[in-house]
Amino acid sequence: MTTFGTASQHEAETATSFRAKQGELLKRVPYEKDKVIFREGHDGTDAYVLESGRIGVFKTTEGKPVRLAVLEKGAMFGEMAAITGERRSATTIALEPCVVVRISKSTIQQKIGACDPFVRALIAILINNLSRVNERYATTNTVAEKLLNDLKAAQIEKEPAPAETPAPAAAAAADPSGPRGKDGGAP
Repeated sequence: MTTFGTASQHEAETATSFRAKQGELLKRVPYEKDKVIFREGHDGTDAYVLESGRIGVFKTTEGKPVRLAVLEKGAMFGEMAAITGERRSATTIALEPCVVVRISKSTIQQKIGACDPFVRALIAILINNLSRVNERYATTNTVAEKLLNDLKAAQIEKEPAPAETPAPAAAAAADPSGPRGKDGGAP
């Protein structure tokens, strides 16, 4: 399984806090290239908004990371686990230096709790659909990669070795009777 770095100590050392609205504390956290924001399978607590930079979203399938998306400025991520309370469904990694704004699970829960029950149900349905799509994409990507590798291997096996098929000019030079016509006779 691919191992990605950790984020917790990095966050503690570099986070800055600010208030979005009265009583709502948010943290701005910078990440260096290749640093993990969160890891697949870990508890989901907070959601994030990408303030600058780019972030890769990866799901591990058969021990290999499959890229699900590349997020850019303004994208929200990590919200699924923060809303459902389930474990993280993917790993996020800074593809370049970036800054994210961390939104606490309690803030998200409070905002969703204030919504109409119909809106809450709709959010749950959309999260469930997105989870299934991500899972299907990772599986399909893995199957497609295997098929492509099998096709390449089969193609290599079919190609004759270079020594087996002489080039036309070399074959004509090797034939002492000279060039031949279409019917095999002299031209």
